[in-house]
Amino acid sequence: MPSKGATVLYHAASGAVAPASFAADPPPLVHTQLDQIQASVATDLLQNIEAQTPWTGLQLVDLVDGQAIGATSSEEVTLLLLQGQGVTATGDGLQAPAAVVTVADSRAFTSAGAARVLSARVEMQNESAAATHYDRFDAQQLTWRDSIHGGSGRIATRHLWRPEDFAGDGWVFVDHAILGEDSSLGHHYHGALEEAFVVLKGKGWMTMGDSTFEVGPGSVTFQPVGVGHGLYNPFEEELDFVRLAVGIPGETFTTIDLDSDLRDRRPGDG
Repeated sequence: MPSKGATVLYHAASGAVAPASFAADPPPLVHTQLDQIQASVATDLLQNIEAQTPWTGLQLVDLVDGQAIGATSSEEVTLLLLQGQGVTATGDGLQAPAAVVTVADSRAFTSAGAARVLSARVEMQNESAAATHYDRFDAQQLTWRDSIHGGSGRIATRHLWRPEDFAGDGWVFVDHAILGEDSSLGHHYHGALEEAFVVLKGKGWMTMGDSTFEVGPGSVTFQPVGVGHGLYNPFEEELDFVRLAVGIPGETFTTIDLDSDLRDRRPGDG
C-alpha cells in the first residue's frame, strides 16, 4: 500500500532479532485506561513521549452538547468517537463507535449531548484544503482470516483508511480488528512506524517489550519504533480494537515477526 513517499515492506523473518531498542524500557505511555480519566479539558496521552513519527498528540476529550472538535490547517486528525453521538461537518449523524478523519476543519464533529472522543493528531508538512470524511466500526464489514505476525487462531480486519486515503504523508492506516477467542496477534515490531491500539470491547493480554499486562475496554497502548509487541486473547469473548499507525514520511517502514504467538505469556511476566 505505498503512497505519498511512504514505502511499505513486510518481512516474516524466521528467527528475526529485534533491534537494540526492543530491549529498552518502553516510553511513559505503555498502557492508559481511559475510564480512569476525566477529560473536560483535553488530556494529551503522549505529553511525555518523544515520538519519532509526526504524532503531535493523542488527546482524550469529553465534549458537552453542541461542542465541536476538529483540526488546524497544519495537521491531519483522526477522531475516534468512543461514546455518544453527534453530527459531522457534512451534516451526517454519527454514533459511537465511529471515526472521523479531518484536515483544516475545526468543526469536523459536533456533539449532540455528551460525547467522548480520542483525537489522534498528526503534523502535515504542507497545508491542505479543508476535508472531512467518516466511517463506522461495524464488525459485519470485517473479513476473517488466519491470525497474522505469527499469531495463532483467527483475526478479522478492515482498513477504514489506507495511505492513499489521507491528505498528508504521516498517516499509514486506521484499522478495525477483532481477535477471536484463544487467538493472538503475534509478537512483532516495526521500523519507521509507531502505533496506538484502542480497545473497544473484550479483554486480552498485551505484550510490550519484556512486559505483559491485561487490557480491556478503554485501554490505549502506544508502540514505538523498534519495540516488540503483540496481543493474545485467552478469553471466550472476542477482543475488538482499533489500530492507529503513523509512519516517518519518506522512510521505508517494515514489520518484522519474532516467531512467537505469545500464548505462553501471562500478565506480570517481564
